[in-house]
Amino acid sequence: MVRLRTFVSGKHHQRAGTAGAKWEVVGEVVLNTTNLKSTMRNLLNNELKVDGAVSRFQRVWNRLTVRKPAVGFAGESYVLGDEPETNGASHMKEFSRLRQGVSGLIQILFVCALASVAFLAFRNISGVTAQLQSRFLAIILLAGIGCWRWGWFVVQNSRAVIYRYFVWPRLSRAARRAVSERGGVPELNIVAVTYKEEPWITAVVFGSIYRELASLRGLKRPPRIVLATGCDADDEAARDIHEQALKQLVPVDGNAWPPELILIRGDNGKRNALALAMENVAAQNPDPDGVVILMDGDSLMRHGMLNQVLPVFRLKPDVDAVTTNEDGWVRGAGWFAEWISLRFGLRHRSMCSAALSGRLLCLTGRLSVYRASVVRDPGFIEQVHHDRIRHWLWGEFEMLSGDDKSTWFWLAAHGRRMLYVPDAMVTTIEVIKGSALERALANIRRWSGNSLRHSWRAFRLGPKKLGWFCWYSLLDQRLAIFTVLVGPLIFLMALYAGRLDIAAAYFVWLLGSRLLHSAISWHHGGRFSILYPILQVLSEWAISITKIWVLFHPAKQRWQNRGGRSLDSTRSSRLYHWRAALAHYLYGLTVVAVILGVGLAGGFLPFVREAGLYLRNSERSLISNHNTAGDPISLDGGRSSAAAQLLDHSSAAERVPFWNPSSDLNH
Repeated sequence: MVRLRTFVSGKHHQRAGTAGAKWEVVGEVVLNTTNLKSTMRNLLNNELKVDGAVSRFQRVWNRLTVRKPAVGFAGESYVLGDEPETNGASHMKEFSRLRQGVSGLIQILFVCALASVAFLAFRNISGVTAQLQSRFLAIILLAGIGCWRWGWFVVQNSRAVIYRYFVWPRLSRAARRAVSERGGVPELNIVAVTYKEEPWITAVVFGSIYRELASLRGLKRPPRIVLATGCDADDEAARDIHEQALKQLVPVDGNAWPPELILIRGDNGKRNALALAMENVAAQNPDPDGVVILMDGDSLMRHGMLNQVLPVFRLKPDVDAVTTNEDGWVRGAGWFAEWISLRFGLRHRSMCSAALSGRLLCLTGRLSVYRASVVRDPGFIEQVHHDRIRHWLWGEFEMLSGDDKSTWFWLAAHGRRMLYVPDAMVTTIEVIKGSALERALANIRRWSGNSLRHSWRAFRLGPKKLGWFCWYSLLDQRLAIFTVLVGPLIFLMALYAGRLDIAAAYFVWLLGSRLLHSAISWHHGGRFSILYPILQVLSEWAISITKIWVLFHPAKQRWQNRGGRSLDSTRSSRLYHWRAALAHYLYGLTVVAVILGVGLAGGFLPFVREAGLYLRNSERSLISNHNTAGDPISLDGGRSSAAAQLLDHSSAAERVPFWNPSSDLNH
């Protein structure tokens, strides 16, 4: 075992062993000799902050190529047990396989590919302006949607910046003053749910929990960890990490140590497990001003998370729930890791924007924090345990997942204050087994489906309880389901019609706009990724199509992780097959209506303009029938005749040139 110290002085750096070096010690870490090379590389690449051209280049390269999680010094501080022959070494080996994105080489290849396609697109957009001028409805459609969506984008980002850099720092200072004046939160309970989790994930996650608990001061009694497990292996892993924590960690406040571990069996779904654990907490009659954390067994607390979150509950007026910033580490496909990073970056923007109103649109199930008076309320527990939603077609049905939406809805319906803590970071660990694409689509169906299922009943609460901004955000989410599809439909129709200039113009606009959106996630993750624009576009289209399906099939739910569970509580209802047939019909009708609407407005389906050509024979037949009946019709002078007017309309229609893609290309 080797103890390494890192020193920094000006533009130079050296490692331990230099006698009398009067340089600043910036880091110290215990290394296992078996993993010395990789840990040294991580230490130099991710942790060393020095000046000079070489170091600046290294930091830029890291932003492009970093794939491994950089926590503390190579992550060792999260795993208890420092002997090579213990489980700590094997857990660290698994931990080191996590990634945040694809390699730098793949990034460079994608940059070259996108630049080449963009160059070709620029060469084919000449004449698109003239074509759009002849399509008045298309201009109105695109301009209207563009002003609406980009106006909302500016509003969201402006609010996020105001909250993140002006409002939140003021709230954080006020929270610290409140702690110094009235003391910290009196009690802390942690409710965690794990189901047949990987042992190394349990070790890393609960190692982070115990290290955070050891850093707390001012609790009136030791914290309690109520863990709902899915099998005996989960129990054994939890007991092992608990014993190691009590042996190795030295708390800063001995009065709040050691924490108490309570194990309960919750193998009948997450909602049932959460309800059992919360009932256990409520049975202990916790202090109403205490705090309860609800979290998943794969959510890792980053350093200082609890010390950032707990003071918020001393603010006045009372804060009843908060959620934290998040990022993700993945063991699996690189593009999946990029997609998770992208989503968390956009989530950060949305959370900051909503929190400016003192409310949120979701209390993340991965980890959110609640006032104890909320968690011990029987109505809150029942809302989580048996949440049911009513639909106009399917009636009342039970929710399988979406417990975070249930907790949020209860607080929103009771007008409680909720905040977002951007300085507190939680890391989600995703292990992909099988197809990464299938897992991504399953996540989209679950996340987007739950968001849509709960949004309508929340919308009906009205702006008085939700606030005008959050209320309008729910309305915007439902309308955006259809506007997102306008662009790709125009693109596909333009390709089919041979209008490469219109398709190229849309591609250039799409690339530029999504690069601007991606900058948010670049800033959040501290790294550059050219895959963000591509993944965001594909994700938006998939989410929109999924939500249209869920509009008419809300009761069909599936949870794929760790074995998977599915639920459709309406299957035994009356007239199920007739309802299913009607739902399928309405789904197909909606899709066709959207396609026809975009096609007609864009001029790619010119049925109205060419209607006279199709009606020509029927109009002449009408005139012939009138003549046979003895109706005096004069085609030259009988302008008062209805039949003559129809014929004039038919003649005018013949003067309209038929829409021909090949002729348009010659202009």
